[in-house]
Amino acid sequence: MAPSPHLFLPLAAIAAVAVFLRAPAAAAEPMTEAEALMHLKKSFSNSSSLSSWLITDTNKSPCAPGSHEWHGVVCAGGKVAGLRLSGLQLGGTIDVDALSAFPDLRSVSFAGNAFAGPLPGFHRLTALKSMFLSDNAFSGHIPDDFFPNLGHLKKLWLDRNHLWGPVPPSVSQAAALIELHLERNALSGAIPDVAPPAGLKSFDVSDNDLDGVVPERFRRRFPADAFKRNQFLCYDVPPSPGKVCKRVEATHAVCSDRTVLLLAAVIVMGIVMVVFLRACGGGGSPGRVSDGGGAGIKGDMDEATPPVYMVKQGSTSTGSTGRRSTSWLGRRSASSSQGGAHRRSASAAKADDGSTGGGDLVMLSDCKGVFGLTDLMKAAAEVIGGGGSGSSAYKAVMASGVTVVVKRARDMNRAPTREAFEAEMKRLGGMRHANLLPPLAYHYRKDEKLLVYEYIPKGSLLYVLHGDRGMDYAALADWPTRLKVAAGVARGAAFLHAGAGSSSSSQDEVPHGNLKSSNVLLARDFEPLLVDFGFSGLVSYGAQSPSMFSRRAPECSSGQQATPKADVYCLGVVLLELLTGKFPSQYLQNAKGGTDLVMWATSALAEGYEQDLFDPAIVANWKFALPDMKRLMEVAVKCVESDVGRRPEMKDAAARVEDAVAAALATVSERQQAGGRSMKRVTSVVERSSR
Repeated sequence: MAPSPHLFLPLAAIAAVAVFLRAPAAAAEPMTEAEALMHLKKSFSNSSSLSSWLITDTNKSPCAPGSHEWHGVVCAGGKVAGLRLSGLQLGGTIDVDALSAFPDLRSVSFAGNAFAGPLPGFHRLTALKSMFLSDNAFSGHIPDDFFPNLGHLKKLWLDRNHLWGPVPPSVSQAAALIELHLERNALSGAIPDVAPPAGLKSFDVSDNDLDGVVPERFRRRFPADAFKRNQFLCYDVPPSPGKVCKRVEATHAVCSDRTVLLLAAVIVMGIVMVVFLRACGGGGSPGRVSDGGGAGIKGDMDEATPPVYMVKQGSTSTGSTGRRSTSWLGRRSASSSQGGAHRRSASAAKADDGSTGGGDLVMLSDCKGVFGLTDLMKAAAEVIGGGGSGSSAYKAVMASGVTVVVKRARDMNRAPTREAFEAEMKRLGGMRHANLLPPLAYHYRKDEKLLVYEYIPKGSLLYVLHGDRGMDYAALADWPTRLKVAAGVARGAAFLHAGAGSSSSSQDEVPHGNLKSSNVLLARDFEPLLVDFGFSGLVSYGAQSPSMFSRRAPECSSGQQATPKADVYCLGVVLLELLTGKFPSQYLQNAKGGTDLVMWATSALAEGYEQDLFDPAIVANWKFALPDMKRLMEVAVKCVESDVGRRPEMKDAAARVEDAVAAALATVSERQQAGGRSMKRVTSVVERSSR
């Protein structure tokens, strides 16, 4: 009997539904390798170094024969096998889903970039053999499930980040591991008493905050250097005399009689020593502070310590050239030294400071070597002007040959606790970007802080534009060089604003806060480096108006608190300064002198005479670039809008600068290519005429 045709209707309906349900899955085809690379690039910020990552043929793999070179992409067997993206100043996030599209990926290197936040889910890439993530700003715990899935991983470098928490016991499950570097983080707790992977040959957890005794299974395999500079971590068993293997927690327990007697004896000996030192002080009353000669911390360093010489430079000179001065910390301020001033030993000064390392410098980076406060105090130094944020700045050449800039800041007293100040300094010191110059070290005192930076010989944009107009000024007359500076300043500022959400300070704080040409240093290749950033949350409110340029934004003149858009205003002033070559009156507190660039440029654009504003030094040889100069000036004028609501966010402002710079450089390239073709034609005519 033939089946009824009506029986086919339900079956057809079921089949149709099944096809419909399967359709999305079929449509979601896996990404090609080229598409995956583009998705990865989109997850980065500051990805201009990956301009070669372009899809020119959607059906062609980056590793296919004839494909153009994709920077940092390593191919093997026609597939993407590795990514070498070290030192490109990349930021943002790392799209692990995009990386999952490379089944043959065996090695990734993101070392020396600016990635921050928790570790990405690299443990999902189970085929990886090498992972290099050094020199970034990754923070948080290493997840417990990070190691078990990485059965093929041989090399893992996580050193020089901001990771904290314990070393996961699951490290023993990374069976293929040969190299594991975790040094220079903030890892804490005891090293897990588990068997390290059998093939592990290179292991380093130095420069962390680990404690306890190194398990025997690790001591048998690795030398003491692998565990050094962990204050409460003991390698030797039994520990050497005086070595403490456990961080002592504060306790209010009653001391034993023996402890009380010992403490009393120490106090008595201390009093005797103080009386003896005062008796042997050599002339002078106890209240006198030595001047000149060999003054050290608060005027009482050893006589053998060489004096520090500070020389006034340039227009700041007041006839004091060559005069001896006090040390970096100088004398105590008048408010604290009048009346009850007294000599104190260096050890007493350190005890009062309570600084990490007994009152020494706290190093945030060792890229210029490791040095201490004593090294700075023995250095020959000269005054190089105000350092911003209510500070003075000195150039110091240490005995090792390393040259640094030391800034004495007296108004960074807004942080509620010392711990808050140190946390903020660690955050700022860990920032890595091609256009930022973070501090190398700091020294904490309640009434004054020292900030140490790398010395940049070329100096600031302010000095090169308006100073002695030497060779560097002549080089800055090159239009592409000014474009490079403009783009770099915008990128650095945008990076600060993009990371503002991770700051411990209020969301209302200004990410840079002091953006002006004197705080834009020029590297040897004229790459701009922003300095003196991130202090708006540390500088006291009362001191912000004179010392922080963000407070000069129009909205602040009416008493409003500075917001992140004040940085955008500051960026606009720097752009106008670059375009006109004029000194902005906005930099002067009394506004007497300089040129009101904001009013000048706004009026010029409105009335159509903007070409009269551009710096003659660049117009002379780049007249064809006038339309591009106007476009960049329009961006600058938008940034200095008096109405905060009409002023763009920093991200948008930086994007507009980048677009204007890219268009201008394209114009330059086209003109140069046209000039090259013309020269070839002239050469050809000359050659034919000479035959």
